[in-house]
Amino acid sequence: MAKKVKVVRVAKPDGKILEFSIPIHVKDILTNYPDYCVGVSKEVTESLSPDHELKAGRLYYLLPSLHTPPNLKSLKTGGGVKRIKVVITKQQLEQLVTKQISVEDILSEAQTVGVNFPSNRKPKLDSIPEENE
Repeated sequence: MAKKVKVVRVAKPDGKILEFSIPIHVKDILTNYPDYCVGVSKEVTESLSPDHELKAGRLYYLLPSLHTPPNLKSLKTGGGVKRIKVVITKQQLEQLVTKQISVEDILSEAQTVGVNFPSNRKPKLDSIPEENE
């Protein structure tokens, strides 16, 4: 008789179901999904710890991480991540390195101040009519 393999099922946000053989921990799943967390319901109220061992036969949910800032969540499209360049002052860099502020603080400050993203297109110039003499 064939031995039935016990699996853990994890539902992705797009509705697809992933199956993993046991034993497996949350951190093992998150290596492929770093901006996500694993929860026991569809609501992101509390995520399971990375060391939590998932139980066979249960359905878990892959959810956007509670620790990802909202302005970064909006940058994700189609499973990819858009890269942005952030210019900060020397004072902000020093505060960041000494952990007085976080990257999220800098990004939220940039969002409230307003950011002008340069366009990759060249400006359109009006043509200069030639004079007939």
